[in-house]
Amino acid sequence: MGGEAIKALQIYLELDRQGVEVHQITHERVREELTAKFPRMRVTYLKDDVLQKALWASKAGRPFVRLVFQRRAARAADAVAAKELAAGRENIVIHYSAPVSPVLPGFGSQVGVPVVIGPLNGNIFYPPGFTKRESMGDRIRRVFHPALQFGHRLLFSGKQTADALLVAGGERTYQSLRMAGCRDEQFVDSIDSGIPERLLDQPRIRHSGRNLNFMQNGRLVDHKAADLVIRAMTRTRNPVTFHVIGRGPLRERCIRLAAELNLGDRVRFTEWVKDHEKVADILRENRAFVFPSLAEANGIVVQEAMMMGLPVICLDWGGPALLVTPENGVLIRPENEGYVIDELAKAMDRLAEDGELADCMSAAGREIAVKRGFAWPQVVRDWTAVYRRVLARRAGAKAGLPYRYGKSD
Repeated sequence: MGGEAIKALQIYLELDRQGVEVHQITHERVREELTAKFPRMRVTYLKDDVLQKALWASKAGRPFVRLVFQRRAARAADAVAAKELAAGRENIVIHYSAPVSPVLPGFGSQVGVPVVIGPLNGNIFYPPGFTKRESMGDRIRRVFHPALQFGHRLLFSGKQTADALLVAGGERTYQSLRMAGCRDEQFVDSIDSGIPERLLDQPRIRHSGRNLNFMQNGRLVDHKAADLVIRAMTRTRNPVTFHVIGRGPLRERCIRLAAELNLGDRVRFTEWVKDHEKVADILRENRAFVFPSLAEANGIVVQEAMMMGLPVICLDWGGPALLVTPENGVLIRPENEGYVIDELAKAMDRLAEDGELADCMSAAGREIAVKRGFAWPQVVRDWTAVYRRVLARRAGAKAGLPYRYGKSD
């Protein structure tokens, strides 16, 4: 399963745990795994149809495969909703948790039940000082984003007619949705994704004295910019170490870079930690989580670090900038590559040497994570509150009562 599929599964499991009846709609490719692990799950599986296979085979048509799947999923959702309505059940909501992009079309309900879409978290591009690192695809996406949203406004009405749009990307995502014809009264601020509740039970990481160990985990792709951290290590006063956990196309380049810069065993690479619960033990060994991602829509790894009490060093850009504050981490302006490398070095030196500062940031990070409700149970409770309100709005409309649901509700 990919990231969005794992998130959808977690949403299902948490809703079910909180007593909400759920019917999941997903792709056939995960049937075997879900059937083995969750035999009582209520789920509809969709196989690729002839059109999807033809689009995939054509290569040029591959970007449209997901659109066809989403349309078929919408029809399947309506079929389930119609069956529930026929059985006399009225409190039904269709929640599209994917795709998370504000550009990709959404679909409404043809059987008249409320629709919630999100969390939406997009319209994220490289900072102006880093556009040279963009791929051609990223550059095209950035340049044509306004035109795509205008076309979205003309051709697809799913997001425009949704009862609520869960928005996790802040103002950049609001702007994108407005281009597509969505209205502020539809927007509901939301966390993009939850993190395991067990992290709440973990004791906060305590910091004291010197600690030269820093880390990052996640898929190693270009926009995560782990190479900037490695370059910064040549400019630190202290012989800091950097533990990189993850696989991906950037991994081999980072290994070569560390060798070229003669960093020896100061940079350590781990491809995979099979037991995710052991990542918490690895976090405890470090002074801070260093994550200078250039185009991160959210940052689940940042949420996990904050909940554990690990200070975060990141760019003042994208999703991490919506999570991290100067109280619980270091935000670096993404001016250009040289500036960011220098500031990363300064931040690592400062935190490596100052255990008291690190511990203050640790406490602040845990407090923010708890107050904002990063754990899955709170995220899902917030969403079920939205379900209840959109159902109340529909009921009020049928009764002729005035009801306005939006950001201030």
